[in-house]
Amino acid sequence: MTKNNQASRLKAIIETAIDGIITIDEHGIVESINPAAATLFGFTEEEVIDQNISMLMPEPDRSHHDRYLHSYLSTGEARIIGIGREVKGLKNDGTVFPFRLAISEVNITEGKRIFTGIIHDLTLQKEAEEKLKSYAEELERSNKELEEFAYVSSHDLQEPLRKIRAFGSRIEEKELDNLSPKGKDYLNRMLTASERMQGLIEDLLSFSRVSTKREPFVKVNLNEIAKGVVSDLELLIQETGAQLTIHPLPIIEADGTQMRQLFQNLISNAIKFSGDKVPELKILSNTIERKGEPDLVELTFEDQGIGFDEKYLSRIFQIFQRLEGRKYEGSGIGLAICKRIANKHGGDITGKSKPGEGATFYVTLSETQPHKD
Repeated sequence: MTKNNQASRLKAIIETAIDGIITIDEHGIVESINPAAATLFGFTEEEVIDQNISMLMPEPDRSHHDRYLHSYLSTGEARIIGIGREVKGLKNDGTVFPFRLAISEVNITEGKRIFTGIIHDLTLQKEAEEKLKSYAEELERSNKELEEFAYVSSHDLQEPLRKIRAFGSRIEEKELDNLSPKGKDYLNRMLTASERMQGLIEDLLSFSRVSTKREPFVKVNLNEIAKGVVSDLELLIQETGAQLTIHPLPIIEADGTQMRQLFQNLISNAIKFSGDKVPELKILSNTIERKGEPDLVELTFEDQGIGFDEKYLSRIFQIFQRLEGRKYEGSGIGLAICKRIANKHGGDITGKSKPGEGATFYVTLSETQPHKD
């Protein structure tokens, strides 16, 4: 291939490149600009050629450019030569926009150097990032409002419900003999429904408190947490004959109250959903290493109970979801609370199971948490 053919091919490549390409001499004067760069800045090629490259820069970069270029030529100290970085450009209409700039130096003849800049427009990327940030902030604000609404609503609902239960109990104590059989049935249903409603409200309050009432993160010994929960559930464990095997657990930065709630929900679930079998639960842990981030602690809760169909895996972590209907007591909020607690501690929860073959839940928690000054 002749030199002319090589030059023609190189010119074609530069002129059809998607990214902008500009070359300048040692004095910062533009020697060439490809169509992509000219279009990006809103100039014609003729308007830019033989002009100082600083015309495409907003202040303060415009004023500093010649001084920086002279400093580099004198000392060889490079700040952006050979290093890609994000900078701002100035369009013909005065618009300032972001782009990624990579500059290389070429010695074309002895004593003459040129600098080539590859320009990649970041406008769309930055707009997308801003939209994503805005959506995330809006979602966080919306979630916070919903959490506060759930907390306030649940709290306010307790007083009228307390009156319903109180007056219902008085009727049962003092007027029961004056009621017809049908009236007694209605009263019993009302008291049962109000009791269930009380449980739902208390569970909803517990769910909302995970976010609204969080305590500061401190060093928490999960062995002590597990020991305390087992003590609290001592009567239930004795009544069911539950067999718990708890392997050594780590110390992590966490909200101790939420850790206690997490362990209590998962341990009590394993006992509750044991079916006709003697409840068995094994708790163990291991560490998942991560580069550039705190390691994760993975807690495993393995039971031998009724299990569940894994097609419902995502559903069981949603609020008020109960796969077993009303066969077992509870509101179906326990695992939703566990998921929220895990998320608040930089982790998550998932599980695996088969109907009748027990279930295993995996909870990940960050070993350390970000601290605000």
